[in-house]
Amino acid sequence: MPQHGPRARDREASDKCLPKLQARAKVWKTSTGLQTRPAVTDTCERYQYTRLKAKQIRVLSISVEQETSNFICSFHVRDLASSLEAYKAISYCWGDPTCTHRVLCSNGQSLHVTQSAADILNFVVAQNPTDFFWFDQLCINQQDSVEKSEQVQQMGKIYSSTKQVIAWLGRGDRRDESASAFVEMLFGEIKEMERKGLQPTLIPLMSLPSRVRNRTTEMQASRKWKTLSHLLRNPWFERIWVMQEVIMACTETSHSEAESNILLSLERRTIEFGMLAKVVKILDEDHLDPNLVYDRQNNDRLDEIGMEPPGFNAVKIYSTYREMRSKGTAILINSALGHAWHFKASNDRDKLYAVMGFTTEVVDLELFPRYESNVEDVYIVWATKLLKRDNEYPMLLHMAGIGLQRSYHSLPSWVPDFSTRSFELQLGPEMTRSTQGRRYYASGVSKKTDLTIDLPSLTLKIRGIIIDTIYIVCQQPSSDKSDRRYHNLKPSRDLIPDKKFHRSSLEWIHDIEFFLKAPSPAVGRNDSQPMEVFWQTILGDYPTNKNQIDGDLQHAFECWFQAQRELAGKGKTELLASITRKPAVYDQAQKFEDLKAASLHDRPVFGTTQHHLLGHGPKGLLPGDTLCVVIGGSTPFLLRADVDHANHDGIAEKRWKLVGDCFVHGLMYGEGLCMGEPEDVFIT
Repeated sequence: MPQHGPRARDREASDKCLPKLQARAKVWKTSTGLQTRPAVTDTCERYQYTRLKAKQIRVLSISVEQETSNFICSFHVRDLASSLEAYKAISYCWGDPTCTHRVLCSNGQSLHVTQSAADILNFVVAQNPTDFFWFDQLCINQQDSVEKSEQVQQMGKIYSSTKQVIAWLGRGDRRDESASAFVEMLFGEIKEMERKGLQPTLIPLMSLPSRVRNRTTEMQASRKWKTLSHLLRNPWFERIWVMQEVIMACTETSHSEAESNILLSLERRTIEFGMLAKVVKILDEDHLDPNLVYDRQNNDRLDEIGMEPPGFNAVKIYSTYREMRSKGTAILINSALGHAWHFKASNDRDKLYAVMGFTTEVVDLELFPRYESNVEDVYIVWATKLLKRDNEYPMLLHMAGIGLQRSYHSLPSWVPDFSTRSFELQLGPEMTRSTQGRRYYASGVSKKTDLTIDLPSLTLKIRGIIIDTIYIVCQQPSSDKSDRRYHNLKPSRDLIPDKKFHRSSLEWIHDIEFFLKAPSPAVGRNDSQPMEVFWQTILGDYPTNKNQIDGDLQHAFECWFQAQRELAGKGKTELLASITRKPAVYDQAQKFEDLKAASLHDRPVFGTTQHHLLGHGPKGLLPGDTLCVVIGGSTPFLLRADVDHANHDGIAEKRWKLVGDCFVHGLMYGEGLCMGEPEDVFIT
């Protein structure tokens, strides 16, 4: 049946423009950016947005100006509460926020846009002139903080209601195009195995020597691995808002359709997100992810910090949460915030706001985006509501403390600085991986705590037991290029450092060894030998990765300790000789070093207490810091004395700054409960 009315006439006009637009798109593709587009005159007024009502959004479409062949943007208001006419949502990185281009609007006014928005108009919108699009830079009035807050609150609905999400990864290059083809090939092999009823695996396809999977720098990986690593380092994967945009994408359709309706788009190729997610899943299960660990500057080498490309872990996070949503499993906000620390945000408020659309507790907690509020106030409001809600287990405290990296130093110490990035989860969120929900039980099996917050003074009151005081701090040496010191010293590679491993790198071990040999009444030591206490402390007393070591942990530690001693003070020739003579020792040493690096990533500073307890905490740990077991907490916490405060009765109350959580051998399973009486602890 033919359609009539204004909408039909608009569609007919768009159909007539389609060949012309596609022809222009070809011109743009062979040129550089928007340089071939006729300049917009300076006489154009800035586009004036009309005010949106509640539950409304703008979408845009394009048409062609017949006289100049310029494309014209038109905005259309849609009601989110009713059934929407189909539109496509764009996910992308803003990149440089400088507005370097201007686009014409249908009312004769113009908008200033960034290079990324100009590329999207050229290479995405212009390719689909009959469609409606939503992307934040144009469809939200960026000059109106109130509108931004209202639209951000609806972001989850915007992406879940769309018929397709197009993730613009930029124009890309040949490596990205090759990676896309590689992913499609791997996905095809996986589907063929599934069709035959086989367990999907990519190991037989790769023909990779075992040393590749062991992450040695002898890797002679194929060009395809390098291109895939390059693709997964695209900045889009590190953008905080991508979490919500991908997790919520097309979720109001069936799960299988939604996976194929998320497209990763380059200038010349697109790839379904579902394909990439499946390939990443199998690579992870096959432990082939080390093949993606390359140096950003020299793509023939391993990344020296041993990190997979950001996109690898990002895709795993997106896929996990998408699967949870498809099954109706609640996504808790604490878990989402823990993962959000891995991502980047141009606005520090967005480290919180970006998780609102896909978590299940935001409405009950009455958390709303407020771009008109300063960052510190936003963080304080969120921390206050979450801690009061988490009265049975103050998980958020594991993300806080002045001993961690902080950008906003005026925040109370008990409020996390969400703007910082962390590649390792804190001890608190990490506990949720165990079947009991928590890995450590510093305050026993009880999770109930007594927590109150005085907002006028921004003081947190919590019950705790003051245990001990840090006496000696043992700082590990800088691990700039030495974390992989044994693998980097293979004779077949020219990666031998010119400088020696100075004996100072062993001083922290000597300090701890001396401490462990001293007579000690330490609680929890029992019959453990001193060096056993040392390696158990290094690994967090919980060998979850024991299967990564050939033999037992004790043997691996002894090899590591022997290697530490032998490498100290040696030059290149001597190092090569040592490693060549004892390859098995250094292989085990490197495996223990890998476990150590993961365990101590965010708590690299060892400390000993006056009562001979051994542990490690954040970089800001100092002698004189106080050890406290918080009632209801899973780990001990470190406190630092602050200025005392007189209460309403004029009695001085001790005030503390939270330094951070910590691991202390002999205090992780309730031993501290018999070391003192609980008291009120005031943290500012």
